[in-house]
Amino acid sequence: MSGERPWLRFYGSVPHTIDYPRVTLYGALAATARRVPGSIAWDFLGTKATYAAFLDAVDRCAAALAAEGLRAGDRFLISMPTTPQGVIAFYAANRLGALPALIHPLSTAPEITHFLDATGARMALVLDAFYGT
Repeated sequence: MSGERPWLRFYGSVPHTIDYPRVTLYGALAATARRVPGSIAWDFLGTKATYAAFLDAVDRCAAALAAEGLRAGDRFLISMPTTPQGVIAFYAANRLGALPALIHPLSTAPEITHFLDATGARMALVLDAFYGT
């Protein structure tokens, strides 16, 4: 069975392989922002952002994270609901070469401690509604 891929007979005209570009997520976003800067990147609860605005937010977030000491190779814990800010932080970490680790925003303090220890994260981003809890 080694090397056999019987499922391919069901692919029809779909290519059997895809050549993915060797680019980071940030690189793909930057290329999209250059190609279609005015196109909508997201529509979140009625708030829209273009790819140019999305890229700008990612760059500003990356600069802020770098100013706080986040560097390439660092682990960065993100505990945010599904919001543009969480996505921006993820791409910003990718821009810096840091490794984002996403955890559920309702994680308990012991769970967060476990995730910090397990990932070796140097920094974490959490929803400000949970500050002090």
